Amino acid sequence: MNIQYFSHDPVMNFGMVLFFFVFLMLFIIFVVFVISLFKKVHYRNFKPYISVIIPAYNEEKNIKKCLKSIFNSRYDLSKLEIICVDDGSTDKTAETILKLSKKHKNIKLIKGKHKGKSEAINLGVKHSTHDYILTIDADTVLDKFFIKEIIRPFSDKKVGATNAIALVQKPKRLVEHFQDVEYFFNNLIRNSFSKIFHNGIWFFGASACFRKSVLKKAGLFRSNVLTEDMDIALRIFELGYEVLTVETAFSYTEACSSLKELFKQRMRWFHGGLQCTFKHNKLFKKNSFAIRYLIVEKYFWAGFSLIVFPLIIYQIFYWMPAGFFSIISYLFRWFSLFGPIYVLYKIPEWGLSLINIFGVSSGIITVIMTISSIYTFKDKINIFRILVIIFYFPYTLFLNLILIYSIINYFLNKQKYFLE
Repeated sequence: MNIQYFSHDPVMNFGMVLFFFVFLMLFIIFVVFVISLFKKVHYRNFKPYISVIIPAYNEEKNIKKCLKSIFNSRYDLSKLEIICVDDGSTDKTAETILKLSKKHKNIKLIKGKHKGKSEAINLGVKHSTHDYILTIDADTVLDKFFIKEIIRPFSDKKVGATNAIALVQKPKRLVEHFQDVEYFFNNLIRNSFSKIFHNGIWFFGASACFRKSVLKKAGLFRSNVLTEDMDIALRIFELGYEVLTVETAFSYTEACSSLKELFKQRMRWFHGGLQCTFKHNKLFKKNSFAIRYLIVEKYFWAGFSLIVFPLIIYQIFYWMPAGFFSIISYLFRWFSLFGPIYVLYKIPEWGLSLINIFGVSSGIITVIMTISSIYTFKDKINIFRILVIIFYFPYTLFLNLILIYSIINYFLNKQKYFLE
C-alpha cells in the first residue's frame, strides 16, 4: 500500500507535524485511561463531622434544590453543619435560605458583601467548626451517596482535597447537550490521572472537599485568579498532599443555556487556566508527570488555537472538490465524524498519508474515550449523545475561538474578573 510521508506543499507538511502533536496529546491521555482500567482504588469507611459551605449569589431559583439534595444524602445529617454564604444577593436568596433554616436547624446563613466566590467560601470557612470543608456551588445537586463517597479518601492522611465527577443536570437545549458530552469526556481524563498519579488535574470546584488544616495552610481561596479551584488544588499539591478525583461521587451542575453564557463561562475558565499555569510554572520541576502534562497541555492548546483556523481553512480549500453537491458532501464530512469514517473507507483507493493517519487516529481515540466515559460513569448512550459525538468537531472549534479571545485578553490585560 502506498504511504505518503510528506507533501510537496509546505503548509500541508506543517499541518501534518501539528496534528501529530494533537494525536500525541490525545494518545497520552488514552494510555493513561487504559492503564487506569486496571487500577482499583479502595478507601475505608470514614464518617467525620463536615462543614458544608455553599456560596450563593442570586441563586434564589437553585438554592432550594441544592439544599434538598444534601438532606436526601445517605450520610448522618447530625454530622453536618450547612453554612450558606449569601454573597450580597439582590434577589430572594437569603429569604429562601432563612425559610429552610426554620425546618432544618443545622442550616446557618452568613451574609457578606458581593466580593466573589473565593471570599464567600473563606467567610464560610471562618465560621465553620469542623475539620473537613465541603464546598458546593448553589446550582449543584448531589447524588444521595455523594457525601459518603467524597469524604472516604480522607481516611488517608496524605489526601488534602477531593473533587467529584461533575455531570450536567437534565440537558435540554442543543448547547447543553454538547456540554453534557464534554463533561463526560473531561471527567474521564480527571479520573484516570487521579487513579494513576494520585493527583486530580483539572480540579472541578463546584463540588469539592478539603482537609481544613491543609486548606488554611495553603492560604485559603484567593480572589486574584479566575479559576480559584484550580489554584487552590495546585497550592495543596505543592504542599505535598494528594488531590484526588473520586469516581464514585457524583454531582450535577447546571449547564450554560446559551452560547453567550457559555462564552462568558469559558472565557473565565480559559483565562484562569492561563493565570494558574504561569503562576505555578515552578511545579514543572516537581517529579509529577500529571503536573508536567497539565502545564504542557495548557501551553500546547493555547498555541494550537492560534494557528488551527487558518490551517483548517487552507486544508479545506486544498482538497475542495468541484460541483455543488460534491462540495456540500465534502463539507459535511469535514465537520462530522463521517469524515474519518470516509477516509478509512477510501484507504484502498487513496493509500495512506501521515496527515490522515494522525487525524483519523485522533478522531477514533476521542470517540472511544467519549463512549467509554458515559459507561464508566454509569449512564447510557441516547440519540442526543450520538448526534453530539458525530458533530462534536464544530463545538471544539467554537471553544477554540473562545480560547483565542481569552489569550488575546490575557496578554492585553483587558479581561475583567467575574464575580460569582
